Amino acid sequence: MKNLITLMMASWAPLALASEVVTLQDGRDVQLNDDFTWQYVQPVAPTVQPSDTAVVAAAPVIAAPLVKAQRASMIELGSDKPTLQLSNSGIDIVLGSARYRDGRLVLPTAITNQSSQSVINIELKVEILDEQGQVLATQTSTIWQSIKRMADTYLRPQASVAGKAIEVNVAEAPRYQIRASVNQVETR
Repeated sequence: MKNLITLMMASWAPLALASEVVTLQDGRDVQLNDDFTWQYVQPVAPTVQPSDTAVVAAAPVIAAPLVKAQRASMIELGSDKPTLQLSNSGIDIVLGSARYRDGRLVLPTAITNQSSQSVINIELKVEILDEQGQVLATQTSTIWQSIKRMADTYLRPQASVAGKAIEVNVAEAPRYQIRASVNQVETR
């Protein structure tokens, strides 16, 4: 008999401790719990199945190639302002103010290594365009290269140096457009 009473009490306990649902004046339902807390009851929306099923064709997914971050700017000869700043893997590269010398556009570079590794090689891809956007020249330039296995020549972390100037053969003009991206950064 004792087991029967215990079984009946265990089955009725959840009913005795059940929460009460009350409808507020604005029509929302609230569940009042026995521990003096409450929460809104989310109404269950009836699922409506349309009689006509529409067939939707999925658009084909095209894999886009990974594009390197490319920056663009306007170059004005005789200006004191830096031309462009690039950043890749903690390496900051500033292309200085451009000048024209011996039939070439010369862009000095400054490099700062903000990463935790030493840099042994930095390569940039540079595109020079006229004011209308026509490509005049494209070239890849190594602006920093250390001597292999000579640790003294590595660009150490938190160091800043003047990189090799980029020289591009183009006809002289008062203004150019430039697009540049970091092609390669090798670290040790």
